[in-house]
Amino acid sequence: MELIEARRKIRQLIDENSPDDAPTAYYALFHAPERSVLFTRQDNQGRLLGFVGRFQTGVDLFRPLITLKCSSPEGAAELMEKALIPGRPYILFSSLNQLAMVGGSMQMENQRILRIYAVEPSRFKPEMNVLVVHKNTASGLPRCEIQDATGKPAAVAGVNWKSPAFAEIYVHTEPQARQKGHGRTVVSALTQRLLAEGVRPVYLVEGNNIPSVQLVESLGYVDTGSRQVYAETIYKGHRKFSV
Repeated sequence: MELIEARRKIRQLIDENSPDDAPTAYYALFHAPERSVLFTRQDNQGRLLGFVGRFQTGVDLFRPLITLKCSSPEGAAELMEKALIPGRPYILFSSLNQLAMVGGSMQMENQRILRIYAVEPSRFKPEMNVLVVHKNTASGLPRCEIQDATGKPAAVAGVNWKSPAFAEIYVHTEPQARQKGHGRTVVSALTQRLLAEGVRPVYLVEGNNIPSVQLVESLGYVDTGSRQVYAETIYKGHRKFSV
């Protein structure tokens, strides 16, 4: 099945307008076609039962990113057997509820469970700061900075990926610039910019990262209740499942 047709069918399984599905939807539907491969499984009537996607990203040039949405471990195992090479490392990035679908097919390392926060526009109150510098990356993604006296970024908020409905943001503040509110300022500026474009920002963070949680919550971001797993993995090969 060609990528365009696979993406059309995958829309049966994921809601590209829901923050819960936003990370999966970005890779499955909008990641660069030349760096995306999708494997799908259908029933006898042509209805989609699940998919596994393999993507080349800038996150890790040597480990493709894998996401999936399957209704059964058997279906996931069948698709992974087509999509993955035994003994090769991958990055698993999917909704937490898909972890049970993977079963014993992957050896997990450095597993992180991320909360999906999304801004509530009615709660967001932008903060004006003349120190914020607005930029675009080489790929056209928005970026907001506060620079130090030498012109180097002291605090940065940017975008990891962007779909028509959502954008995953990140923030980094240099150690010497912390406790000055710069991180909050650049996140506020980036949030305002994305909302003005009609895109809703989301932020993925581990629950024990209290400073980051407090930062985004203070700007009107709310925990959607959905969880995303990020793990370094080795694909071990097809595993049979008993019912």
